[in-house]
Amino acid sequence: MGRRRRPLPTGGVRRIDVPVPDAQASSSVVLESILGKERALLAAEEVARELGLAPGAPRNVSSALALTKMGRDPGSVAASLSWGEFEEYCAMVIAAAGYSVTRNVRLRKPTRQIDIVAESPSLVLSVDCKHWRRTAGPAGLEALALAQEERTRAYAGRARPGGAPCLPVLLTMLDNQVRVVAGVPVVPLQALRGFLSSVSRFDEGLSLVSAG
Repeated sequence: MGRRRRPLPTGGVRRIDVPVPDAQASSSVVLESILGKERALLAAEEVARELGLAPGAPRNVSSALALTKMGRDPGSVAASLSWGEFEEYCAMVIAAAGYSVTRNVRLRKPTRQIDIVAESPSLVLSVDCKHWRRTAGPAGLEALALAQEERTRAYAGRARPGGAPCLPVLLTMLDNQVRVVAGVPVVPLQALRGFLSSVSRFDEGLSLVSAG
């Protein structure tokens, strides 16, 4: 017979039950598990206000951005969002900045799709929403930028001649600062409002495409 194991002593050991959210839990549930319901709601609303949105903006994305501000891994946070949630939120932030927004613009011959076309009197943004779970490398990012520029040229070629120039843009959750790759701005969602308030058709180094 094998030797019987003696139970481990429990004296002086205190168990603490900490709620751990499911790995697939939404960002709002994760934020509530950390801050509590009321503080989580305030944190999400603060993010929405920073982006120029009303408190009723989709809470799951606001909560995701709040989590990244708290230092949560952006990749795991992005994984809790659906592609549709991310795109809708991007469109709302752009519309709140005064642009006229159209989602999922389809082109033919050749077939292309642009996630968001945002128009102002002086500039049209051709936006590709990248719901990445990890940041693309330099070569991959350049390829994505060039592909978005090509889609933008296809769209601009069908636009009214003499209209506002078009600027291809990549939007992401994972980067922490705006950068320009092959003339295409790569903009993290948290910096989108500031980018929209400062971008100009006269900015140097941007890949602006003439309409028509």
